[in-house]
Amino acid sequence: MEALRTSVHPPGTTPDAYSDSATLALAAGVSLEYFARKHSLLPFYRTVLREGDAGQRDTYSVETIGYFGTRSWRQSMAIFCPECIKEDEASPRGFAYWRRSHQLPGIPGCVKHGCQLANSPEGTKAFDVMPFPEMDAIFEFSEPEFAEISANPIVQRYASIAIAFLNAEVSTSDIHAQFRIAEQAKKHNLRVCIQGKRATLTDRLLEQVPKYWLRTLYPDIDKHSSTEFFYPIDNVTVGVTAGTSYVLALASLFDSTEEALNYWQGDIEGLPTERKVQRSFGKDYWSSTEMFKLYVEHGGSYKSIGQALAISPSYLRHQLIAAGLPGLGLVNMNTTARAVLDFQAGMSLDAACQSNGASRDEVEKLIRIGISKFSTALNEISQSNPRKESTHQTNDD
Repeated sequence: MEALRTSVHPPGTTPDAYSDSATLALAAGVSLEYFARKHSLLPFYRTVLREGDAGQRDTYSVETIGYFGTRSWRQSMAIFCPECIKEDEASPRGFAYWRRSHQLPGIPGCVKHGCQLANSPEGTKAFDVMPFPEMDAIFEFSEPEFAEISANPIVQRYASIAIAFLNAEVSTSDIHAQFRIAEQAKKHNLRVCIQGKRATLTDRLLEQVPKYWLRTLYPDIDKHSSTEFFYPIDNVTVGVTAGTSYVLALASLFDSTEEALNYWQGDIEGLPTERKVQRSFGKDYWSSTEMFKLYVEHGGSYKSIGQALAISPSYLRHQLIAAGLPGLGLVNMNTTARAVLDFQAGMSLDAACQSNGASRDEVEKLIRIGISKFSTALNEISQSNPRKESTHQTNDD
């Protein structure tokens, strides 16, 4: 890449002046926008955009292209098809190249040759050179697993729809995407809101595809409980999420790729023109008495509080940590919490942990989050009132 930068950019250019994507686009003689559409994964990862940004592909920044250019969902690896490499080298071109469709998350096999895709143990460093037949390879699935996945109709549709999204020229607005998926989910008697007792899209998928395959896309799927709202997937009906979730939804809710894409791209009645008005939480809300009562009522569980407020637990977590309210959903209240209370009452930290059989690391973690707001105040005070060496405070003001 450094040699390519030297050859295409003006003499004297610093190495970091141009991104890899800008250098490659210039070397190929195409615009950065064209490069993004045809040679990166952005069309897939940004298949759904916030209203106002949708319907176009020319707003991508160089930084965004660099981030998503060869990025897979979970794997920090370069993915390739051994058969494609052999075929490439035997062609008049004489060399193999990396295919962006191979980097799409969740597609287990090459759509052309049907064999399992391989990961390079070199990680993304492997992209620095062209692929070659002797490359070391790591395979995600055993032969029986790959055979099962390859024969699964949902996974097959997922692969076809994912590639269609990758090659799409325009994006879809989030409010239209939510509406389309929700309307179809209702036909299958699925829940399309955060709270409720009906089965969710995630529940349906767990009945349709092997869980070990779904885990490669969503490692936290093992934490999912039946009828629980699993945000990474189920958020397709209420918010913006990753491209994989929209593809999964369409693959699950339709019987054919053609039917799914026609529905996704076609005109349907009732498409909303504006976003539903949702409750707005001001900055002061997270430290309010109302929030404190809600925190106590739900036992400090971010997941439970998020469901009550109809907001994402990840967003909630950020706000409550800043407010000094740690998540207690996974905390052992009989050991860790008791140790914190004993420490607050005056017992030494070591003694509090030992007497309650608690992990010191877990106790320290809770304490640090709990005093985070106080620490912020101390930092601001110290910056506005620098310590004077000759002055010592002796009272408690």
